[in-house]
Amino acid sequence: MTQRLAQMAKFGIGLWIAGVMIATFLIVPQYEGLGDAGRIVIVHVPTAWVSVIAFTISAIFSGLYLWRRRERDDHIAVAAAEAGLLFTFLATITGMIFSQVAWGIFWNWDPRQTSIFVLLLIYAALFALRAAIDDADRRRQLSAVYSLFAFVTMPFLFFVAPRIADSTLHPNCAFIQGSNCDGVVLEVGKVGLIGDQKVQLLGLERQGNLLVAEVKVSTPGLQSEAILYPSLDLVDGGMAARPEFPGSRFQLGLEEYNEATGAVRLNMEAPGTNLLENRRTLYVFLAANLGFTALFFWMLQIRSQVLNLQWAIAQRRA
Repeated sequence: MTQRLAQMAKFGIGLWIAGVMIATFLIVPQYEGLGDAGRIVIVHVPTAWVSVIAFTISAIFSGLYLWRRRERDDHIAVAAAEAGLLFTFLATITGMIFSQVAWGIFWNWDPRQTSIFVLLLIYAALFALRAAIDDADRRRQLSAVYSLFAFVTMPFLFFVAPRIADSTLHPNCAFIQGSNCDGVVLEVGKVGLIGDQKVQLLGLERQGNLLVAEVKVSTPGLQSEAILYPSLDLVDGGMAARPEFPGSRFQLGLEEYNEATGAVRLNMEAPGTNLLENRRTLYVFLAANLGFTALFFWMLQIRSQVLNLQWAIAQRRA
């Protein structure tokens, strides 16, 4: 009976994940400017969160091993760390694909990408450590201690480090379609930051009812520079021309003009509608989180059982 339930659960998880993938392309709408690439968020975010869950479980069972000295705790800790490393790698790959479409570059060594790379190295070193120690008891003990220290770095690398720097590819204030930044108020000749973009106001020119700004923009890492010409309708106060940032689908808008000071407010805007305000997208996104979480726990169970079996066989041979 238990085996039958396990088989049904495995089949159900596979069917659920397949359904999420199908729904991602058939139910989730395209997003203006990003097209199909916007849908990769349905996979990117859940895999990132599952890796957090995996590393947390690995740390918990590493602590339990140091307390109880049970081999089963070590096996669960190792299996969770393996799964966490896999899901972190998947989150990195999907993030790179989205980054290329949204910001025009796969990899820029910005704080988010650098921190996730360091995290991958930290947990890869865990398995290098285990492979380098022949004595089983010493291997389990040292890897448990290392796992706890690795876990301490995880919240900092995941949540803190990417938000320390002023300029980063991810997350920025225009990351989600339909969102925008607070903008930056500049006078002619001044330099500022909008999200991850450096902007310099070079000049202003009236063209009939329009105020046209000449703006020099630089992408993260100074990969490219361009001169853009956003404009403002002085009659109705609305933005007119909103050119795209170089290599990106995000737009530069001229929102306000202060005639007394000669300053303008520039802002970044993402095309389309808010990603998760669409109910179909939200439901598929939540289903993806549930599916990948279930997949992780199934992988954790299978892998820990394999490690238990390998240990039992080794004990019999000894």
